[in-house]
Amino acid sequence: MKRLVGAVIFVMLTGSGIGDPGSVGSPFFGSRFIASVDAQGSSAPAGDAENGKAVFLKARCFSCHGTVGQGGPGGRLAPKPPAFAAFRTFVRQGKVNSPATNRNWAGMPPFSTKFISDAELADIYAYLTSIPEPPAPASIALLAQP
Repeated sequence: MKRLVGAVIFVMLTGSGIGDPGSVGSPFFGSRFIASVDAQGSSAPAGDAENGKAVFLKARCFSCHGTVGQGGPGGRLAPKPPAFAAFRTFVRQGKVNSPATNRNWAGMPPFSTKFISDAELADIYAYLTSIPEPPAPASIALLAQP
């Protein structure tokens, strides 16, 4: 059963665009389903956001996901990361480099517990959930000028 759930989550994470989590073009399309899976007993463990930022940078996650998870060649992870169960599955299994499922970048390697421990993964997730929403463009004076 765990393999089936993992496979379903993996398939749902293989979107082809960079967009809002849950949007059709997003690598996290289907996050509402994944959130319901997450609510069934695999909620995010407590983590240390400060250490999570350090691990995020040390593991070079920023190379594809940006220093604050804003995205780039890799999908956007913050300010609203996917449910922890989906995040953990995605990190542990990686993303397949296939033209059918992955048109925008070369994929993501899997990261085993030898590279990022479960505690560090929880810390990274805590860091991503601690990142605030950016300000609305209309609230930025320079952007509001004609």
